[in-house]
Amino acid sequence: MPTNGNEYKVVNWLRAAALIAQIDPVEKGYLSLDESGRLRLPPVRKLGGVDLTAASPSQTNLLVEYTLHNLPDADFTYSIPAVTSVQIVLQTLADQFGYDFRKMSEYNNRYCNPARSFMTAEWLLILYSERGPDGVSMELKKLRNAGIF
Repeated sequence: MPTNGNEYKVVNWLRAAALIAQIDPVEKGYLSLDESGRLRLPPVRKLGGVDLTAASPSQTNLLVEYTLHNLPDADFTYSIPAVTSVQIVLQTLADQFGYDFRKMSEYNNRYCNPARSFMTAEWLLILYSERGPDGVSMELKKLRNAGIF
């Protein structure tokens, strides 16, 4: 995995897990020893043919899947603020749909969570930025008409 010089952290997490599980992480293949006897992340698949870690102590064996796995989370700079913003928009519109945000359980379970499940926070924020509260309200009415809330 790409560790950006922090391989030791991942190695230590695996060592700690191995201690808890009372197993030898090298014997099980979770870690390997380099030429200096240091614990390292092991090479996987066909990456063991050349010691990539010998040239640079911070170098790790790398597969494209490691990076691809991280890409789905790369939208956090938009998705996290979207959730925060949409919470306010949904709260403002709640009365139109018969929900009181002070009745938190009903508000979340029967209105807010279904709205964000069927129409993501990102989508609702796009609607809000393009059409304002009325645009979001029109989309929410579609959910109400479909019996979602």
